[in-house]
Amino acid sequence: MLIRLSKRFYHWAYSQSIHKRIIFFFTVALSLIIIALAVSNYRISSSILIKKAIHSTSENLVLVTDKLDLILDNAESYAKIVIQNRIIQETLIGTADPTVDPNLSFSYYQRYITVQNALSSIVDGKSFVHAIIMYDNYHNIYDSGGLQSIRDVSSYYFERFKGSSYGLAWEGTAPSNYEKDSKTNHIVSLFQRFNSMETAASLGILQLSIDERYIHDQYANIQLGHTGEIYIINDSGRIVSGAKKDQLYSSIEGKPFFPAVLKQQGGRTFSMNGQDYLVISRDYKRMNWTIVGIVPINEITEDNRSLTNQLFTLGIGFIALAILLTFLITKSITKPLGRIKATVKRVKEGDLNVFLDLESRDEIGELAVEFNRMVSRTKALMESHVEEEKKRKEYELAAIQAQINPHFLYNTLESICGLAELKRNDDIISLVNQLARFYRGVLSQGSSIISIEAEISITQHYLDILKVRYGDKLDYTIFIDPSVQSCATVKLLLQPLVENSIYHGLKNKRGKGLIEIKAYLQSGRLILEVTDNGIGMEPDTIRRLLGFNGIETVSRSFGVKSANERVKLYFGQEYGLHIDSSPGEGTKVTVILPIQEYKGDRA
Repeated sequence: MLIRLSKRFYHWAYSQSIHKRIIFFFTVALSLIIIALAVSNYRISSSILIKKAIHSTSENLVLVTDKLDLILDNAESYAKIVIQNRIIQETLIGTADPTVDPNLSFSYYQRYITVQNALSSIVDGKSFVHAIIMYDNYHNIYDSGGLQSIRDVSSYYFERFKGSSYGLAWEGTAPSNYEKDSKTNHIVSLFQRFNSMETAASLGILQLSIDERYIHDQYANIQLGHTGEIYIINDSGRIVSGAKKDQLYSSIEGKPFFPAVLKQQGGRTFSMNGQDYLVISRDYKRMNWTIVGIVPINEITEDNRSLTNQLFTLGIGFIALAILLTFLITKSITKPLGRIKATVKRVKEGDLNVFLDLESRDEIGELAVEFNRMVSRTKALMESHVEEEKKRKEYELAAIQAQINPHFLYNTLESICGLAELKRNDDIISLVNQLARFYRGVLSQGSSIISIEAEISITQHYLDILKVRYGDKLDYTIFIDPSVQSCATVKLLLQPLVENSIYHGLKNKRGKGLIEIKAYLQSGRLILEVTDNGIGMEPDTIRRLLGFNGIETVSRSFGVKSANERVKLYFGQEYGLHIDSSPGEGTKVTVILPIQEYKGDRA
């Protein structure tokens, strides 16, 4: 049957005039080309858009986990401040059971007012702290103010922390055991046992609560299409944070995307209610949570469908024009088509620096114009992707600075307090000056590229501050070839390497630790070295630091990996970090940079 139809078509085609055959075959061929181009473009660009959405959302979820870590770390720091508050310590040391003696009720009221004033002064201005409640050993309750109907939940934690000198536990989202502004809130709470700083005797339990709305604010600005949403679930599959408060505590175990959430392997697609969705998830092990992002596929590819429809519309117009003009340009068609075919092949092979310059202004000429526009848009998208990668690295630098600032500043301020107690005024002045110079160098007027001299200055101030903290356990030497001081480098390149030397090499070392920093020229390249005499590292640790094993690194490793990637981003893939280390033999980190003169501030 098929052979017979083919023969009949063959006889019919060749019984027509050549003009009709050209019009027919050209119309069919052009239609097929446009359809194939549109379909291929739709599938390829849709795949690219979906991968880009997965990558972008995954990066956003990483930032969310970093923000959550910062919130919880700050909460634990403020809990420590409360526990160590002198007024609270002195007030609660003398607590007694008010049921033993009725006269103690007035004493409890006095203690309550004293503790509440102290707690209010600590909580004031801390937007992430919703409330602080303290329970002493006799279950007397003290709060930071503005709370009503407080329910005592400390018995469980007194039992849980029994025998522990440092009890601490985080509890996931739950209705609050108190009312604030006459309503119950959804809170995440930190419970911690606190003891007398003089006798180490137990004084009670501290509860620091964070409003779930503050948790949600950390990712509320992340857009997933028009109707996509992000929320957080616990290890039981129940929603503990999200934009829709009426869905809190509801389970998603019955949803078709729940298995994809558990696999934690990039983005997964699934169908629900006749529509395709994309789900991206990320574990937050500190709270046994999973951050989940869901968006309809058609919202990701919305612009792509519009582009494809336009391409089909343009194709129909081209076909109509081709039918009208083929009578006049039968001999001039093959040559432009050959050029178009060659150009499409170059684009397929990855060459986006192509341009179709045809003299004709007919359908093929119009096709060339639209093709140039499409290639130009594709090239612009690729360049935009590169620019976004650069911005991502700049955000990582900002994340490093944000990671350094609170913890490093907090530890330095503790050192200053210690010096103040010892009345070492000259040392305090010196340390404050070092701290000011360090942060002045870190800011660098917003520059990402600075001179070697400035980078060494930042690192030296950082080390001088750490020497106050570690005392005789830490020493360093710096050798800088004068000819490299004006060379360019990325900012905050050496600081994470020095921090890595202390954390992985010197922290657990017996005896005095030594860090040696060198900068010199070798074989037409700029070499920076950070060497320590610490305990060394295993090869797996080195691979994890540089991110070669595909495993997410811890916060201290993040700085080393980011330093390596930023060097490659700004100077090229042939540059970067190399780590030589063996257990018990110390570590040497070598940074290879091009020799480039620093020419002032560069954003």
